[in-house]
Amino acid sequence: MPRHCKQRLAFCRGLAIVVAASVLTACSGVEEPPSQPLSVVLVLVDDLGWMDLGCQGSDYYETPRIDELAAQGARFTRAYSNCPVCSPSRAALMTGRNPGRVGFTGHITAIGRHRYPEDAAIVPPEDYMHLRHEFTTLPEAMREAGHVSASIGKWHLGGPPYWPRMHGFDVNVAGHTHGSPAGYFFPYRNPGQEWNPDMPNLDLSRSEEGEYLTDRLTDEAVSFIRANRDLPFFLFLSHYAVHTPLQAPEDLVRKYQARVDAGADGRNAVYAAMVETVDTSVGRVLDALEELALSDRTVVIVTSDNGGLKSVTDNAPLRAGKGHLYEGGIRVPMIVRWPGHGAAGMVIDEPVTNADLYPFLTQIAGLPADRFPAPDGRSIGALIDSESWTPRDLVWYYPHYSPQARTPGAAILSGGYKLIEFYDPPGVELYRLDDDPGEAVNLAARLPSQSDALRTRLNAWIERNVPIRHTPNPARRPDSSLPPHATQSPPR
Repeated sequence: MPRHCKQRLAFCRGLAIVVAASVLTACSGVEEPPSQPLSVVLVLVDDLGWMDLGCQGSDYYETPRIDELAAQGARFTRAYSNCPVCSPSRAALMTGRNPGRVGFTGHITAIGRHRYPEDAAIVPPEDYMHLRHEFTTLPEAMREAGHVSASIGKWHLGGPPYWPRMHGFDVNVAGHTHGSPAGYFFPYRNPGQEWNPDMPNLDLSRSEEGEYLTDRLTDEAVSFIRANRDLPFFLFLSHYAVHTPLQAPEDLVRKYQARVDAGADGRNAVYAAMVETVDTSVGRVLDALEELALSDRTVVIVTSDNGGLKSVTDNAPLRAGKGHLYEGGIRVPMIVRWPGHGAAGMVIDEPVTNADLYPFLTQIAGLPADRFPAPDGRSIGALIDSESWTPRDLVWYYPHYSPQARTPGAAILSGGYKLIEFYDPPGVELYRLDDDPGEAVNLAARLPSQSDALRTRLNAWIERNVPIRHTPNPARRPDSSLPPHATQSPPR
C-alpha cells in the first residue's frame, strides 16, 4: 500500500477512535481512567531565549506558570537546540536525528532557497528543505503505543505533502509551510505578503476581530485535551510566539513599557508581552489537565526551538543569539514534569538536546528502545531518575549565512570544551564553557593540541554522517581559502 494511503487510513482510524471515545464518555457519564501509557504535552516556543523565564533568572519577564512547572519538575540548565534556527531544530526533535543526518540543515525561507552573498566562500548545501517521509516521526512512533496526536501551531517542515497530518498527526491546526504568521491578530493576514495566506486548518469562521493567535491556539489545545481525556494523547503545542512580527495585546505592552520607562533592564516591551501570553497559555493547559484529573498521567515539556533573537532580548551571560553557533544561539530553556519521576524542582546541568526528546517520549509511551532508533538522541529519563549518563560529544553543522549571523560553520561540544569552526571567513575558536559560558576567551591559540583534536573529531563526524554538505563557491576570488572538508553535494 502506498505510504500516503497508509497515512490516510491511519488518520481515519485515529479520528474514529476520538469520536467513539467522546460518544462513550458522553453516554456513560462515568470517568474511569484506564490503564494506559502516559499522555504528553510538548510546548515548543519559537525563539524563546535561554534567559527569558523567571526560573532561569530573569527579573523582567513574568512567567509564573512556567516557573511553577519548573518547581514541580526538572529544569535543564544546559539544554540545546540542534541548530541555531528553527526548521532543522524541529526536524531533529521530530526524528531524534541531527539535522545534517536528515539533509535539512537550513531553515525554509519564503523565497525557497538558502541565501548567500555573491562572493561568499561557500555555497550552502542543496538541502531537501522538507522533512522526508523515510524517517519515522514522533507522532508516528507514538501512534503505535495508542496515542492520538495533534499538532497545533507552527510546523515549518515542508510544503503540503509534508504537513503534520502527512507525518502522522491525527489533527493539524494552523501548521503549514511558513514559519511565522503575517500577523498575530485576526485575520492573521498581511496583504503585502502574497506568500503567506490565511492560517490553514484554522476555522476562521469562529474568529472575531482582535482575536490573538496565541490565545486561539491555546483554545484549540484545551479543546483537544478535553475531547481526548480518556485516551493517551500527544499534544504538540507549537506556538508561533515569540517569533516576529512582534505584536501583543496593548494592555500587556503598556505594562512592560512602563517598566522600561522606569529603568527596568528590558530590551523590548512588546516581546516581553508576548512572553507573558505564552506563559498564560501554559497555565491554561496546566489548569485543564488539573481540572480533568490528568496531571498525574501527563508529561509536560516546555522548551524552545533555538536561542533568543538578540535584537529583541538579552541572552547574557551567553554570547550572541539566534542564528549564531555561540551559546546564545543554541542554548535553550527546557523544563520537564514527569509524574512519579525525579524530585520536585530538580536542576540538571548535563548537556542535552531537543533530539533527546524523541527517545524519551517513545520510552514513556512504553515502546522498546530499539523499536524506533534515534541515532543522535538519548532519553533524558535517565537524568531525571538520577541514573548514570555516559559523556558524549554534541555536534552542530550549520553551513549557512543566517540573516542574524552570516557566519556559516560547525561546532562540537566535548568534555567541557566547545570548538567552533567558521567557514567564512575561515577560523577556529575554542572555549571552556565550565569557566567561560559567555565564550569571551578564545583558547585555540593557547591549546593548539586540544583545538586540533576537536576539529579532527568534528570533521570526521561530518564526513561520516552528513551526506549533503556545502561546496566551494565558484564565484569566489581565486585567493580565498576554504576549509579542507568542503565537498560536492551528491546528486539529488
